[in-house]
Amino acid sequence: MNKATVIARPSEQNIIIERVFDAPRDKVFAAMTQKDKIEQWWIGPGYDVHVERLDVRDGGSWKFVQRNKEGHEFSFHGVFHYISPECIIQTTEFDGLPESGHVGLEKMELFDLGNGKTKLISTGTFMSVADRDGMLQSGMEEGMQQTYARLDEVLQEMK
Repeated sequence: MNKATVIARPSEQNIIIERVFDAPRDKVFAAMTQKDKIEQWWIGPGYDVHVERLDVRDGGSWKFVQRNKEGHEFSFHGVFHYISPECIIQTTEFDGLPESGHVGLEKMELFDLGNGKTKLISTGTFMSVADRDGMLQSGMEEGMQQTYARLDEVLQEMK
């Protein structure tokens, strides 16, 4: 199984994630932009996800709601600023914080490595180092590894 590499340099507002998927770029892009595929892999441990809104175009918006068996839910939303099979640039905001304005900017680059493999380099930029550190301390890395493992399964089913 491929594991993601997470880079978070002290005093920088970024988290850089690198991961190779055993699928061609067009399949990875499709799994990242199609409602039925997202609902299969964009899931936190113990949660289901519902794609409430997904307008995949420059200027389009999205909202994903995660819910556990006890009925607790939280959501994320954002705006797509650039969409292509090679690159997605979007904002992300977690709706569960007591105050709004903690917006992250994410650039997801998809590189065709040949032989049916794609490298994802995701650069997330946060409003502050404190926001970035809060994300790292939330268990983000473990959840992300599990989420990408589910994405691997979805990609295998798409072949």
